[in-house]
Amino acid sequence: MKIAIGSDHGGFGLKPLLIRRLKASRHRVTDLGTFSNEPCDYPVIGAGVAAAVSKGRVKMGVLLCKSGGGMGIVANKFPGVRAVVCETPAAARHAREHNDCNVLVLGAEDMSRRQAARILEAWLTTPFAGGRHARRVRQITQIERKLHARSS
Repeated sequence: MKIAIGSDHGGFGLKPLLIRRLKASRHRVTDLGTFSNEPCDYPVIGAGVAAAVSKGRVKMGVLLCKSGGGMGIVANKFPGVRAVVCETPAAARHAREHNDCNVLVLGAEDMSRRQAARILEAWLTTPFAGGRHARRVRQITQIERKLHARSS
């Protein structure tokens, strides 16, 4: 599967580990920055990953910043993106099962490398449950379309 990944300087330290994990699982990874721990603007990185998912250039995305909040806000501005900040493997499983989450967001500030790897693994290996959850995801898509139609 094609997966885009991006981080700002606050998440930069965890990004190499997650890239290695993704590649070890045979995913094709596109790294959209940042490429150093120098301060940078998270909206630019978040928008790059979210746009890649929204436009279908990649199937899923992973974003990292200090808290996860900023990246999540940016990513969810893009049509078709369902980004969720996950702090536990259980949260990642629920995000996939219930919301068909296609962008995983991690807050790196208080997260160990082990915890980040466990969350990523749970997110990657959990399928969307469908059923009543599919109806709810369709409702989200309908809301999104109405809002975008109004702004056009």
